[in-house]
Amino acid sequence: MRGIVKTYLSEKQYGFIKGDDGKDYFFHNSAFTNKNEFNKLCEGVYLQFEQKATPKGYSAVQIKLVEQNIIIGYEVPNEVYTSKNTDIKGWEVIELSNWIVHGSSRNSPDSAKEDMIDGAELVGANTILNMQYYKTTGSEPGTGKGTHYYTIHNFRGRAANIAKKSPNGQYKIDDLRKINSNAKALKMRLVDKTTSAKNKRMLFWLVIFILISILWIFKKDIAIIGTIGLIILAFFLSHATDYDSWLEEIK
Repeated sequence: MRGIVKTYLSEKQYGFIKGDDGKDYFFHNSAFTNKNEFNKLCEGVYLQFEQKATPKGYSAVQIKLVEQNIIIGYEVPNEVYTSKNTDIKGWEVIELSNWIVHGSSRNSPDSAKEDMIDGAELVGANTILNMQYYKTTGSEPGTGKGTHYYTIHNFRGRAANIAKKSPNGQYKIDDLRKINSNAKALKMRLVDKTTSAKNKRMLFWLVIFILISILWIFKKDIAIIGTIGLIILAFFLSHATDYDSWLEEIK
């Protein structure tokens, strides 16, 4: 009889295929007449096999592909998936990278999650596994006296690529194993950018220090007011942006 493989439950040595007659057939991979064809088994592939009744149901034997020269590729999700677990049901983890992606926002958890997803896309990942939510506290000068503290929403997770075999798959497996190399190159660029920002901040404070010194040497009558004004100005204008901390390598 002829059936279409609708689901395949991988347990290394056995699984089930669902025929177009509506029946589920148990099989061992040894039931394939050509053992290499077992690796092409996926949803949507047509098979020919003999059915055999057993006390526990039907089994498939003498299995072979209808289309012998079929090329199996991989299909990927059309959006970045997230999971608190180590996998995504129905998908195969092709690359579990060595990189953690962080996202943060003072607005809402949803904004922080979107920030994390944006980071995953930057390194070429279509999935974030082991996702976790956590909070931190930020601070800034208040409009009146004292310091204003606020909540920062954060998400973190491990960048990964998932896919599933398909006769219509457009990707090869090597196309989906590039997160580590992408992330490494991006991290190096971002670290350089952060270092440059910190150097500019140090230079800015050096200029402020020189201006304050000039005030105290030549303009002592306005030195106190000028010093306070310059320090306040420096505080608001000299923040060094941290460009790379959102991308963390697992050591």
